[in-house]
Amino acid sequence: MQADNPVTADVLVFLSGVGGDRHFTVENEGPAPARNVELTIESEGDKNPPVLGSELERKFPIAELGAGEKRSVQAIITTGTGIHFNAIVAWQNPDGSQREVSTRLTP
Repeated sequence: MQADNPVTADVLVFLSGVGGDRHFTVENEGPAPARNVELTIESEGDKNPPVLGSELERKFPIAELGAGEKRSVQAIITTGTGIHFNAIVAWQNPDGSQREVSTRLTP
């Protein structure tokens, strides 16, 4: 029997921490695990990226992010990065469907 409302993940990204100890945090607020979680963060305009590419490559993709789980990556926010960032998180739900959410973040 096919469920009308399949159980899915609900992954979001936000800035956490204060001052020089800021992180881009990915959290699964849904009841199901998210698989193959990818994170992309871009500065607006021609500004420097607010996270080291090697750090993103080391921590992402996340094979599985369980319900209620969080993972983060260090944010490097300076005058060279600007103050507005586009964060895109993408994942696969247990039923195989793909989701992608884009968020504009400002520290």
